[in-house]
Parts: sequence; C-alpha cells; structure tokens
Amino acid sequence: MKSIVINYLIIGFFLVAGCSSKDKSSSEEVKTLNVKEIKLNSGNYNAIEESSEVLWECEWLGGARHDGSVQLVSGSIDISETSDLNGRFIVDLNSMRCFDLKNEGTNKKLIGHLKSDDFFDVANYPEAVLDLISGKNISGNEFEFSGNLTIKGQTHPITFTGTVKENNLSYDANLKLIFDRSKYDVRYRSASLFSDLGNRIIADDVQLTVKAKFKKVSKI
Repeated sequence: MKSIVINYLIIGFFLVAGCSSKDKSSSEEVKTLNVKEIKLNSGNYNAIEESSEVLWECEWLGGARHDGSVQLVSGSIDISETSDLNGRFIVDLNSMRCFDLKNEGTNKKLIGHLKSDDFFDVANYPEAVLDLISGKNISGNEFEFSGNLTIKGQTHPITFTGTVKENNLSYDANLKLIFDRSKYDVRYRSASLFSDLGNRIIADDVQLTVKAKFKKVSKI
C-alpha cells in the first residue's frame, strides 16, 4: 500500500512539473509574440507642443535633488522611405519651472539662479536645441537615437534611447537623455572643477525626459 501511494506521488509530481514547464514556455512565447517591432512610416511630422513636455532632474552629491520642466516650443522629424530620420527640438529655457520646492520665494530664487550665468545664462542663450541625425530600432518599440545637443552656444554629440508608439497618422515618443552639463560651460559647483565642497557639489549629469506627440503633416 505504501509503495502504491509513493508511486502516485511520483506520477503527480511529474504531471505538475510538466504542466508548469508548459505554462512557462507558453507564457514566454506569448510575451515574445506581443513584442511588435515598429517600422517608422515615411513623412514629415510636427510635434504637438501643447501635448508635449520636457522634464529635467538634477542631484546634489549629498542626496538632495530638484526637478521641473521646460517648454518644448517646436519639434519636427523627417522620415525617409528607408526609415532614415533627422529632426530638431527647440526648448525655451525662459519657461523653466521647478516642481519640488513648494515655497514660492525659494522656488523663484532657484529658478533665477538656474537662469543666471552661473548656470544656463538664459539672457544670452534663451534656447536649447537637440538635432537628431539618426535613429534605429533596437527591440520592439525601443529605439536608439544619435544627435547633437546645443546649450549656451556649445554643441556636443549625444546618444540616447526611447520608446515610440504608433497611433494612426501620429507617433508618441518617450525619450530619456543624460548630458554632462560641464561640457556646456555650466560649471557652478561642478564635480569636474571642485573637490572640496563636500555635499554641496552638484552632479554634472542632468537627466531629461522628453514626452512628445508627433502628427504627420498633410500634403496639400
């Protein structure tokens, strides 16, 4: 009797293991099938400014951080028949906002400092420009882009990634960029220049998230 019970237990184990393996395999297969590679359709696309935003974030080495937004004033992408692309994004630095500081006076002081020549010298350089020169699909709806970023009259190459979703005759793009501010002569309390400021040093890397909606330009 004991032997029969053991045999049943062994058979049951293999049945469960077989089902689990099958379910896992099926799940992975479904997951793979759900990843649809996007092929960009040729044409000219303009950003819908009121439906787009550019978010920024920077950190102090001591752990503090600030975040906010700037306004995208124009954006366009041209896609060729072979899916090659180029484009341009222009951001108004005078529109800079801070989200994390709730005190109006402190918030205004920070924005004023960021606009000063200690940082972005907005009076002389009111715009930042991102020129796209290439983009390629790397997986599903994920793309890798290359371009040139211009801030304070300084231009440097930049590579970044993002996702693109197709929606009828439009695209929704969510791009993630990180740039080294010290390369653009934004060096106030920069780690590349100072080593004796302790936790008052501001990290050189600035993170940007660009969420943009692009609509195809109709041919007349």
